[in-house]
Amino acid sequence: MNCPCGRWEMGKSPVYKAILFFVAIFGWCLGSPPPGSAAVAPVGQLPTVAVSVTPSVYALPILLVENAGEWKDFGIQAKVKVHLHGEEQLDRSAANEWEVAVMDPLTAVKGGNEGNVAIVGIAGNFAGQIPFIQNQSATPSAQRKWNEWLKGFSTGEGWKGKKVFLPACLVATVNYADTRKTLVIRWLEGYARGIRIIQKDPAMAAARLKEFYRETLRKDLPEPLLRQEVHAAFYFEDRDREEPFRAKEGKPSPLEEFARSMTAYLKGMKALEGQAEPSEYLLPRICDQLSALRKEAVTQLEKTAGAIEAAGQAGARVNHFQKTWEESKAQVEDGRGCLTVIGVLSDLQRSADQARVNNARLRDFRRIETAVGGILALYYAGYYYHRRKRAKAHSS
Repeated sequence: MNCPCGRWEMGKSPVYKAILFFVAIFGWCLGSPPPGSAAVAPVGQLPTVAVSVTPSVYALPILLVENAGEWKDFGIQAKVKVHLHGEEQLDRSAANEWEVAVMDPLTAVKGGNEGNVAIVGIAGNFAGQIPFIQNQSATPSAQRKWNEWLKGFSTGEGWKGKKVFLPACLVATVNYADTRKTLVIRWLEGYARGIRIIQKDPAMAAARLKEFYRETLRKDLPEPLLRQEVHAAFYFEDRDREEPFRAKEGKPSPLEEFARSMTAYLKGMKALEGQAEPSEYLLPRICDQLSALRKEAVTQLEKTAGAIEAAGQAGARVNHFQKTWEESKAQVEDGRGCLTVIGVLSDLQRSADQARVNNARLRDFRRIETAVGGILALYYAGYYYHRRKRAKAHSS
């Protein structure tokens, strides 16, 4: 190449190398994912969990979450099956007709001793349901059974100082609790969300319960009575439903003591032949995992908030990050699927971190761009100056 500055080879020129370096840096920046981008997995069919309920108030949380269209927030679909009573639930469990259920304590402990079900949670106090069940029972023998049962457990002070505490049980079939524990946890999260819905709008809950009883019992019950039933049935705080699983100071947990008493009662009534240790069908570790999930969700919220703040300080656009974070925070506060929220927040944190890195790369690229531009400007300024000087020399 002829040049007034002298002859030089393109491949060895410092300026040419600078240009190549500039192009490489530009391609590196373009090859990075854009700020805030995250891998989005295709949404497939959500797993279906078959839920068995009886015509009782304890079906209400499941129905309300279904009405709100929120089961998807927990990563499952709930297929509700109504059975007339606990005995029918136990019969149908052997045929794998359902996977999780809400059961009265009598049936739950019986099923646990027989190796059919595992007790994984508590819905509330079943004692408040007994007067209603007595009024709705179809046969005098059923009424006598509940009267004898209530009499056997109505003496002395129970858990939390209440005269009677009979836990309405959340159960899973033994095989399902062993092999699909994550889905059981998702269902328990959904049930707790349903109780929150009841707490926020008891009038709406009573109206839905009225509709449910009309569908299942063919009876039209007054809403004031149903509001009283809803109020008596549930403990609204998560810790109140988990506390009976907790053993303290080397003593058995309240639920274990209750299961032993219930087992003795069933054997005395000749309604149970075999007997199992409560530790075989009570699963406190499920409650522990639920508590850990809530704490993990709160921790992930804080970590993601820090990542978004750092990205903003680095100059990245974080408005869309902040919006998603606010939605996730509301979801955690409402108890709408901690497992799902943790996944969303983890992706959001990675996106915010990537946006921060990308913005740092962009700043570096602009600095290199400025430096290379300066070098080129100086080179061509010298080139034209030298060319003009030689041209003047030739003309003279």
